[in-house]
Amino acid sequence: MTPRENMIDIVGIAEGFISNFNENNGENLLFYGTTGLGKTFLCNCMAKSLLDKNKIVIYQTAFTILEIIERHRFGKDGKDNNDYQYKLLFEADLLIIDDLGTEVANTFTNAEIFNIVNTRIIAGKKTIISTNLTPKEISETYTDRVFSRILDKFIPLKFYGHDLRWE
Repeated sequence: MTPRENMIDIVGIAEGFISNFNENNGENLLFYGTTGLGKTFLCNCMAKSLLDKNKIVIYQTAFTILEIIERHRFGKDGKDNNDYQYKLLFEADLLIIDDLGTEVANTFTNAEIFNIVNTRIIAGKKTIISTNLTPKEISETYTDRVFSRILDKFIPLKFYGHDLRWE
């Protein structure tokens, strides 16, 4: 399949995801592939479509999500905004985690990524993960629990082709 044909398939799946968003089908998406192939662009398009339907969408990089979690867990500023941002990670209709794998991977980040993904799955909340990591690299970077949840509960969609930023 050419990169263009692959992208047409992926866009069709994304459109189906948006059309069937209100169904309790446990559908989550994993976008993976090298840089410059349209993963972030497609995430933005999907977020806009759902925002236009009055859905609550949180779109953050994995690094920023972990900063929100750290401020919530360890912050001493006592701001209610930290609690609100933290709760939205679990309660938003859609959480888009962009650039998974760019954050520092350690026991804390592994536990928190698992907590967010697992809690959202149990609650029937939808999640999209975008990463430059291959499934093999995800398994090497994160714990078996995280990898198992992603492998089992997400539809993996591989983006491939030439970096569109250079075209």
